[in-house]
This record gives sequence, structure tokens and C-alpha cells, in this order.
Amino acid sequence: MVIKGLHKGKVDKGSAGLHLAANAKFEAVLLGLLLLTAGAVIWQKPILERTVRFTPDTIATKSHKLFSDRDAGGGTQTISRGPMSWDCELRSGNAYPYCGYELFLDHNRGPHGIDLSNMRAFAITLMYSGPSTSFRVHLKNFDAHYSTKADDESPKYMRVEADTTPGKVQRKLPPEFGRPQFDDVTSMIVETGSEAPLGHHSFEIRDITIRKAILSDAQYYSLLLGIWIVMIVLYLGYRVGNLRRALKERTLLEAIALREAQEAACRDPLTGLLNRRGLKERFDALTRDRRDAVAMAVIVIDIDHFKALNDAYGHDLGDRVLSAFAEVVSRNVRLADIAARWGGEEFVVVCADVDRKGAMRIAEKLRACIESFDFGEGGPVTASFGVHWTPAADEDVAAQVALADKALYAAKAAGRNCCRMLRPALPRAA
Repeated sequence: MVIKGLHKGKVDKGSAGLHLAANAKFEAVLLGLLLLTAGAVIWQKPILERTVRFTPDTIATKSHKLFSDRDAGGGTQTISRGPMSWDCELRSGNAYPYCGYELFLDHNRGPHGIDLSNMRAFAITLMYSGPSTSFRVHLKNFDAHYSTKADDESPKYMRVEADTTPGKVQRKLPPEFGRPQFDDVTSMIVETGSEAPLGHHSFEIRDITIRKAILSDAQYYSLLLGIWIVMIVLYLGYRVGNLRRALKERTLLEAIALREAQEAACRDPLTGLLNRRGLKERFDALTRDRRDAVAMAVIVIDIDHFKALNDAYGHDLGDRVLSAFAEVVSRNVRLADIAARWGGEEFVVVCADVDRKGAMRIAEKLRACIESFDFGEGGPVTASFGVHWTPAADEDVAAQVALADKALYAAKAAGRNCCRMLRPALPRAA
């Protein structure tokens, strides 16, 4: 029992250690996530922002074009001086003379632009020479709901204008698409400002820098919040799992403790053999589980002159003799036999599936083993044996022991250290 208790204690400590290690790991993960979240908030800008640059050296593969009011009947002339550099001469002929430069972000002038939905800044470095006090920059956005081609007037110019001229048909956007839209910017336009004066205008774009974010602030914080929600759900699942495992382990330990308590209640604490209760339970189970009649022998063993040994050498030696005696008995019976301490210096062995001669052989073997065993300073120890055999065990164990007791009395009357089988008219012990 001590060994079992120690083993269970070691298991409990090991299990607790594993739980502590698992909790420490999970808490380390949570701490790491907290630090990462703090870092994500502090360094949000470098994490999210990306820079797109356009210079004369980087647009060689991109398509571009010059345009002016000449397409609408005006007299303006334009001259290209290289990538992102041009001159124009605004002349009369159009109510609002203009000229400009359009850079297509899809080299095929197709609908595949860049997403500037989360644009943070737009910077343009422009060298201008001329009489105008302003210039305009347009971003054209393509959307299949209202655009047909990226290089015509169908993409959205980030503004909605209505024409009041009778008979003038202008492509109008439905109201639901009238909001600013930067999800597919296919080109950028730089042109003369509103009501630019006539004359010579010279443009040279040296750099266009766009800072955009891969996610909006709302999306970014929603992502962080989502990660924390997932971690909280995982943590709750982890805790629930731990509680379930702890409950399962506790139930198991309680079952083990109950089983050990039941086992302890059925065993003699000194010898480790079954006690009367344990013997009765095993005997009842043996007879209950067998459908056919069970031939059975009950052997009652009594240590000869044990009281005198106790009086002469003390109870400590007596206890050691009892323990050694029980060990001799348990080692020299069959595996199927049941050995128990009935009380005091009396022991009982139940043998199933045995005939009369077999029962006597078992008893005689035990008697010889006890007689030859060295029990220490108390000297030789002998025992008397009473054997009751029945072809069908139809009574409880107490009744069987009572019958075997009669044979034991006969063994004592015959001088002790012998075996006797129950027969009618056996003499009683003196």
C-alpha cells in the first residue's frame, strides 16, 4: 500500500508539473502576442505603408500620351521633350484652352491599375515655366460598372460634372458611384490649371511619390482585434480542456482512491492477506460466477502455541511471525486458491476445483513448508490444519469455515502439527 501511495504521489506531482509547464508556455505565447500587438500599434506606419514612385527612369515601359484642346476643336499645340516632360502653346479656339500629360499605369492601357484605396499621401515634384498660377492632377479610376476602356472618358475622374448645354450628351455616373474611388487607378493626368492663360507652358515632372497603406486603419485594428478574439477563444478552449482533463484526472484519482480504500478494507494490514470481509467477497464471487457445482475445500490453519510465543518473546516478534507465516502460506498455494487471515493466529485457504486427496495434499504441503521455515529467534513454528471438502459449495464461507474448524479441533486433539479432514464423530481439541 505504501508503494502504491508513493507511486500515485509521483504521478500527481508529474501531472501537476506538466500542467504548470503547459500553462507557462501558453502564458509566454500570450505575453509574446501582447508585445507584438504593442509593436504593431507603435510601428503601425512602417508596417502598413508602402511607397510607389514614378520617375522618368522608371516609366520607360509604361504607356503615356500628350493631349490638348485640339481634340475638341482648339488650337493648342503640344511638344514632347522626353519622358514626363513636355511643352504646350495654348492658343485660342476653345473656350477653355488646355493641355496635359497622361501616364497609364497598365503598359497596355488596360484596366489593371493600382489600388490606392488606402492612399496616405500624393507628392509630385514638377518644374513648371509659364503664365499659369496652377495646374491640375487627375487620378482616373476604372470600374467595370461604369467604365468601358481605360484610355477614354469612361473611367471616373474623381469628380462628377453635369452639362447644362441643351442637346449635349455627357456620360453621367449613377449616384451610387459618385463617391471618390481609388481601388483601380489606371492613369494619372497632369494638365494646365483652370482658366490657364494663353501662351507657352513648360512642364517637367521629376518625381511622383505615392504613399499608400496595405490596409486601412479600421482594417488594421480589426485584424488585431480579430487575432485577439481568436487567441481568447483558443485560451478559453485551452482552459476548458484543462478543466476537463483535471476533472477526468480527479475522477480517476478518486476512483483509484476508492478502489484502494475498498482493497484496504478487504485486507489485513499486518499480513497483506485478505481479511474476513475480503474472503467473503471473493468466495461469493467465485460461487456466483460458476454456473455448475463447484467442488471446494476450505482449509483452516491455526499456529500452534502462538499465545505462548507472544508471551515469551513479545508482540513485535509475534507480528513478525504472523507476517512471515502469511508469506509462506501465500507462496505455497495454487494461483487460483484464496488465502486469508481469519483472525488472531488463524488463517483460511479456499481451494476450488479440487478433490479430497488434492485438498489434503495442499494442506500437507503447507504444513511441511511451515515446519521447515526459519522464523527467527522464536524457534520453529508449526501449525494445525482442519480441512472441509464439499462436492458443491452451497453454503456461505462462514459455514464452510465452521465445518473446517471441527476438523481443526481434531488435528489439535491428535497432538497438533498435523492435517485432518472433516468426518463424522471427530474428537474435539483438548
